[in-house]
Amino acid sequence: MDVLYQQELDMVLEDKPEDIDDKQWTRINLHACATIRSFLDKELKYPYMKETSAKKLWMKLEEKYMTKSAENRLFLKKRLFRFQYRSGISMHEHLNDYNKILADLANLDVIIPDEDKALCLLNSLPDDYDHLTTTLLYGKSEVKLDEVSAALVNHECRKKEQKTQNSQTEALVARGRTEERKSGKRGKSRSKSRGKFPAKDECAFCRQKGHWKKDCPKLKNKEKEKVGSEANVAKSGDEDFEFALASSSADGHSTEWILDSGCTYHMCPIREWFSSFEELDGGVVLMGNNNACKTQGIGKICLKMHDGTVRELSDVRYVPDMKKNLISLGALESKGLKITMEGGVLKAVHGALVVMKGTRRNNLYFLQGSTVIGGAAVTEAADAIAQTPQGYGICVLGMLVKKRCKDW
Repeated sequence: MDVLYQQELDMVLEDKPEDIDDKQWTRINLHACATIRSFLDKELKYPYMKETSAKKLWMKLEEKYMTKSAENRLFLKKRLFRFQYRSGISMHEHLNDYNKILADLANLDVIIPDEDKALCLLNSLPDDYDHLTTTLLYGKSEVKLDEVSAALVNHECRKKEQKTQNSQTEALVARGRTEERKSGKRGKSRSKSRGKFPAKDECAFCRQKGHWKKDCPKLKNKEKEKVGSEANVAKSGDEDFEFALASSSADGHSTEWILDSGCTYHMCPIREWFSSFEELDGGVVLMGNNNACKTQGIGKICLKMHDGTVRELSDVRYVPDMKKNLISLGALESKGLKITMEGGVLKAVHGALVVMKGTRRNNLYFLQGSTVIGGAAVTEAADAIAQTPQGYGICVLGMLVKKRCKDW
């Protein structure tokens, strides 16, 4: 039907208009019949090769294949309830096959609740998706098909990205060993590249005379630069206060925040980032590798957003065994925010206010912002609050101002 509309041939399914003569009407019908037959399988098209009326051809096909009988409804419902993931296909192909069955049922006027559609889709997944299924269903009274579909696509993208990163790492390791073997210097001491031992009045770091290594100005400058790279101090132009922004990883943890539709809660593995914290005894999180990670606490973390505003992220789970920082889109939506994704940009909107933004990289959305740590902003909090426009909820390092909207 879509093809007929696209080619402006849908009129052939109705009676002949008065402003079209018989010759032109016959030509339009032949064109429409050829278009319809081109979408039929070879073994199905031959019985209708001599049909010249598109309306009659369409009615014959509907009568044979789209009869709204109990037998056809039973056949399609069996396909729906027995639908399973076929190994080797992508998640996009799997969702496409599933949506075809739903479309056929809709053509037979079969109404299936959205939650049943979502649950049947989850039931079609293989066993290695059990952890994702548990995450999507945990703590929810209802589940939607669109949410499940988006989570499955994002999960597949993350698996592909992880596989690509592992392959790149292996390639780099292999290249490093090859260069080492080509050099032909195995067994030689690395200390030979530094030359002879320094003299008594010579620095072992810069090789200049007149001072020792512990007093070397070049070494001290290098150590200062290293310390400065761990945390950068930024200054706000409007409120005139300072705060520390996390800019380097600790213990292998990422400092970026991923906006994830598949996780149930906000999660972070870095204890120092929490502006307020409450220890928890019990609770686990299922990871992508089916490992259960213990939740050791819950608290709040301050984030500097894309527009310079500092906001407080509440109900963040402290999971030390994780490597990523996750912001749950489901948790944001449950607090009244509207999530939109368009043109590679994700926005969390509350009314007319864009609370949070993220940009897409490798099919993952990363927060446009950074984590605020430390307590240097407390002294100027009152001035910052006085300049806050009506209708905004802004947190300055743990001090949340509520003006018509909640903390996120």
